[in-house]
Amino acid sequence: MNLIKLFSASVLAMALSASSGWAAAKLRANIEVTGGLVTLNDLFEDAGKSGNRAVFRAPSIGQTGTIRAERVILAARQAGLGAIDQNNVSVVRVHHTSQRVTEQQVTKDLLARLRNQGYVSSSGDVEVILNQSIPDQHAAIDALPAYEIRNLRFDRTSGRFSGRILVGGRQDLRPIRFTGQATETIMVPMTTRALARGEIITAEDISLTPMPKRRARNADMAQLDQLIGKAARQNIRQGSIATRAMFKIPEIVNRSDIVTILFKAGKLTLTMHGTALSPGAKGDVISVQNDQTNRIIRARIKEPGLVQVDSPQTTLASLKEPQS
Repeated sequence: MNLIKLFSASVLAMALSASSGWAAAKLRANIEVTGGLVTLNDLFEDAGKSGNRAVFRAPSIGQTGTIRAERVILAARQAGLGAIDQNNVSVVRVHHTSQRVTEQQVTKDLLARLRNQGYVSSSGDVEVILNQSIPDQHAAIDALPAYEIRNLRFDRTSGRFSGRILVGGRQDLRPIRFTGQATETIMVPMTTRALARGEIITAEDISLTPMPKRRARNADMAQLDQLIGKAARQNIRQGSIATRAMFKIPEIVNRSDIVTILFKAGKLTLTMHGTALSPGAKGDVISVQNDQTNRIIRARIKEPGLVQVDSPQTTLASLKEPQS
């Protein structure tokens, strides 16, 4: 019965407005509000002098609510609004606008704070991980800033941090407490496969992998360009940090290899055959036995199969065949 009366009153008001030349206030189906109250201007087009009157409370910031058109019209009548056009609206949808605050934003700003306060590197790679997920929050649309990070504490030894988030314009929300850890990472050379002693390292055998700086700092890491072409000193497992101690210049002369012994002194050049008594890499000085004299000399490895001796007289004597 009340609905019939309300409908009849609405029709009568429309008729009167038409006869008087006044435009009926047209009900809106979807509205957005920025404050805590919903006014007739929010709900209707051409609400006239009564437009600034509040008739409902708005939903919470960032939330959406609905009101049946009958309730809206009744409240409008009571607020003094005259001619009303329901505009075929049965339910009015009211959304309270907001600024969305996401975990991604918080993490990004948190890293900036840690850098600015000198807690972590100002330019290096830093991974920030929160111990608990932060659901999206809704700040007031006019709040500046949308949120604040307060009471930030940081442990330089462990990288752990804690603090609170205050959402702008949300006196109805308690500060959101958060904890987490910031880890500075650097790119570390690691073996991509198991390497046997003596194997020569190629670019495919090493990959750069991010690793916590605290862990990598304790390893005497080699630079990538220092590894390629080197030989493994011992068997190395896959996934090992490539340290300088693990690798050496590859041996190009093995023990018992037959080598050419080269001697130069001014215009004098002598060559003869010998036997390497120990292995070595290019530039190493090893013991070599002169196959003609059976004397042992020291010579520097120049290339595979070639060693060179220096010019002291004792060395020259060792090169010569015994006098008969």
